[in-house]
Amino acid sequence: MTLESEVRSRVREIQNGIRNGKDHRQFVECLKNVCKYLPCVDSSKKGDNKEKEEQECSKIFLKNHYTSFAKFLLDSVTFETVGHLTKSEFTQYFLHFFLNGCCEDAFLAVTFAIYNTGPSFKLNKCVIILEEFLKKHKFVDIFREQSALNKDRDTPMYNWRSDGRVLLWDSIITEMASLPDKMANKLRSETSDIFLPKHYIPLLISDILRTLVAVCKYIRLSKDCHLEFVSCLVGKLCLCGYADQFWFIMLKQTTTLVRKDFIWSRVCERIVTGVPDRCMESVLVPLVKLLPWYGLMDRYIGNCVTQKQKIQLLLCTKLIFHRHYKSPLVLQNVIGYLATSTPRQHLFIKLFLELIQVWGDQSSLNHTSYEQHYYLTQAFVICMAFLTENHKQEHKDEILRLLMPGIQTHISSSEPKVRKLGMFVAEIVTTAIDPEGPKLNFEVEADEEIVALRGLLHIPEDRVMDFMHEEFAMMLSERAGDLVLFGLDDASILGEQATEEPVSNKSQQAQKTQEPDSDLDSDDDLEPYDMSHDTQVSKVKQPKYIRDCMEGLINCENPDTLEACLGAAESLVRANPDGLAEISAEFAKVLLHLTESYSLPYFRSQRFSVLVALAVTCPKQVAEYLTEQFYDRNYSIRQRLDIIEVVGTAAQELSRPVDPSKKPTPEVKQKVQELSASSSDPESWRDVVQRRIDSKTRRFGQGKTKPDPQPVENKFSAVAGYFFYPLMQNFDRKENTFDLMGEDCYVLSRLMYTLGIVMYAASNIPTVRQMASCLLEFIWVLRFHSDSNVRQGLLFAISMVYLAVPPNLLLKDLQQEVFESKNWLEDVIDKDVDTQCKTLAVQALVLLENIIKQEFLSDIDLT
Repeated sequence: MTLESEVRSRVREIQNGIRNGKDHRQFVECLKNVCKYLPCVDSSKKGDNKEKEEQECSKIFLKNHYTSFAKFLLDSVTFETVGHLTKSEFTQYFLHFFLNGCCEDAFLAVTFAIYNTGPSFKLNKCVIILEEFLKKHKFVDIFREQSALNKDRDTPMYNWRSDGRVLLWDSIITEMASLPDKMANKLRSETSDIFLPKHYIPLLISDILRTLVAVCKYIRLSKDCHLEFVSCLVGKLCLCGYADQFWFIMLKQTTTLVRKDFIWSRVCERIVTGVPDRCMESVLVPLVKLLPWYGLMDRYIGNCVTQKQKIQLLLCTKLIFHRHYKSPLVLQNVIGYLATSTPRQHLFIKLFLELIQVWGDQSSLNHTSYEQHYYLTQAFVICMAFLTENHKQEHKDEILRLLMPGIQTHISSSEPKVRKLGMFVAEIVTTAIDPEGPKLNFEVEADEEIVALRGLLHIPEDRVMDFMHEEFAMMLSERAGDLVLFGLDDASILGEQATEEPVSNKSQQAQKTQEPDSDLDSDDDLEPYDMSHDTQVSKVKQPKYIRDCMEGLINCENPDTLEACLGAAESLVRANPDGLAEISAEFAKVLLHLTESYSLPYFRSQRFSVLVALAVTCPKQVAEYLTEQFYDRNYSIRQRLDIIEVVGTAAQELSRPVDPSKKPTPEVKQKVQELSASSSDPESWRDVVQRRIDSKTRRFGQGKTKPDPQPVENKFSAVAGYFFYPLMQNFDRKENTFDLMGEDCYVLSRLMYTLGIVMYAASNIPTVRQMASCLLEFIWVLRFHSDSNVRQGLLFAISMVYLAVPPNLLLKDLQQEVFESKNWLEDVIDKDVDTQCKTLAVQALVLLENIIKQEFLSDIDLT
């Protein structure tokens, strides 16, 4: 009888004994017999024939019978069998069988039994086995086995075909990576802490690190091993969402090792570059985000960017052109990694030239968000920092040829932030490429973004040691709570200093008081006069008539005369004298063409106030003139912006209900009553007492406590059309000096804001529905405009339509337009690249949904 037949026969006898036996002793005896086939690590008789025979039987059992017997033993778990085992028997025999056999088979068998078992005694015992499996770090045995670190053991894995090994790896890796989720789904609120991700993942990573230590020892002994299984497991973990946790722990443990030891660097490189392609992005991106210095990139990934197209596409394209991050660390790591090694410098130059083209492309500027474009600008500045003098001289002409059109595109942009980026880049490029030549100086305002960009002009220093000390700082912060519990807080530590400081201050004050005054007669002790209410006496008399103001503004050769006329014009116009309507348009023309020749301090604000006063006092005449001149030729951009600003401000003022009687406020009335009560009238005390009684008395059913509001005429109702409709005419007409749809689209964006303001000012007037219909049609024509400022103005205007039109008219008469605008808002939220446009679209959509909801609720209440 062969040895294999003998082992097979004996295993069947043990199974029959467990299956048919009802005695507790028989079950324990069967467990003892099967445990004899497990590897005996304590044997001292290595050369004995009997010992060799036992080892052969153990190999046969592990190869042919261990997996099936483990499943059979788990199926046999009941309270009558395992429940009667003592604690020592359960640990010595039953638990020993799963912890000291073939670990990968035991792990798969136990997890399979847990997933396919309902709440029962068997489930509890299987969970206990798995907990002990993790606590004993049996994953290390699996890693060593699958990494060929235990070649002396003739395990089944090395006798299988390659496809069988891949199937085993997939099963083990899937179970390891998904264990926290599956256990949480199975056990729910009764899940043990060891299966929670915050405990399980660090435990798994610690077992991986123990395996890597063994791998490094094998390599130093010139022994063969491989890391394919570990790489696949790392890729699966990162793909399941544990990448940040994995790399945070790994970097803390291996950063110092890879800097000093080439073997550790090669091992980490093999782990990263050996992951499957589908997991490469999930592994590499978190690594690049967490590395504290670009010099470590070479230690963890080597020169793989020149060998693997997948990694090159990820580092040189996706992380630069398709993503954006708040921290520039990713860009510094990638660009520094490419620029500081001779084999990779050709990729750095290729990336830099491609970055210049994308950065300055008009289409790219229009179809990417500002955050993405600022990210590209950061990449450009970092490339300039890593550019060597040889590269500057070699590629100087090509850089300038590609960059100059991009700077022109930025400076001509309607977005102030984009213009600022263009001017900043122009300054640093001229300084870096040609230090001795003429330099550009746009006097760019040093805001937070510009200061951050200037900081990127310097190559980042090695801060690995700071990164390593962060863990110690975190540990101290965790210990701070213990210090407070024992009363060792900051107050007790700094108590002596806090008590000494006031004494020192008092002593200093005493010394100051004891010092003799040397300058008793000094003029510094005299209190200065309050000259805040003094007014400057003008040499020119202020005009008292409108026509005198006009003449003074037309013949503005004297700055004092100009200042006096501007200062008096608004009050004269607000007085609305006779004949103002006849000359209002002419006066508006004078003010519109008035230029700032003498740098008066309040010139712009005073001129604007007078124009608004004219539009409010004589709305029909002035609005007709201003809206007609908006599309006329030979006007500057500043004048056109002034026109629409005056129109919007005047519309708001006209729509406000102002009570001409100007009754005193309740506070004024109360003061008057208190003054009258405190007079010498002998009866005044009665009024005081009665008033106090009234304030403390509650009355029910006494009628109205406040008078009804007095109706006030809406001055904007009759003239709204003059402010609104002419501004939407001829918008697509291209004049010689004015292209509203093209390079002057910034004016178009301001025009949309003005139309929205006028629309909101027209709330509750009879023509609001017609105005809303025209504005929605106007918006519909421009909804796909390439400039983000114009789209923001459109979204503001459509929100004003929702606010101005009554809900019943909006949902009945304008139902089709509202439905189309709703679809457009949803498209903006999903597809627009500008974050501000998305925010405005969300606000408008929420506003529309609230209006629809309120209207439906009101209809339900009426029914």
